[in-house]
Amino acid sequence: MKALGLGLVVGGWMVAVGGLVASDAMMVRLVAALAGLATSLAGITALNSAHIETAVWKTRGH
Repeated sequence: MKALGLGLVVGGWMVAVGGLVASDAMMVRLVAALAGLATSLAGITALNSAHIETAVWKTRGH
């Protein structure tokens, strides 16, 4: 799950930057940036849920 989250974050960044390089049209850049942002946020959510599952405070048994 952590690898998936990291892949989504990096992939989203690549989509956003790729949109800047691929086109000069403002709308294409906007759509690519929003798609990259959404992908990165999905990756951050996946990383957060994977972290919460294996959090230190859950393994101590207090």
